[in-house]
Amino acid sequence: MKIEEFKKVRGELNSICEEIQYHKGLAYSGKEDKLGNFKRIARLLNTTPESVLFVYLMKHIDAIASYVRGEYCDSEKIEGRIADVRNYMDLLYGLVKEKEK
Repeated sequence: MKIEEFKKVRGELNSICEEIQYHKGLAYSGKEDKLGNFKRIARLLNTTPESVLFVYLMKHIDAIASYVRGEYCDSEKIEGRIADVRNYMDLLYGLVKEKEK
């Protein structure tokens, strides 16, 4: 893939990530704390927000592994799974930065 084409494709993925983050983010986190979902579930399970995030992330990684094996059969397009993984990395970064404070 040519560099310019890759830039375009990456821009498309960035847009998909933003769209998912906006729509799913409100549903999961609520209005106050972007990381609230992970914190609430962590309290319920007596674990860390990072551990909760990791479990959610692995669901998407497992789906991507299924795609790589040629076994993917899901109603959600693989591009959505890839965007979800990128978004979880952003959310993990947020948890890391919050912990540093």
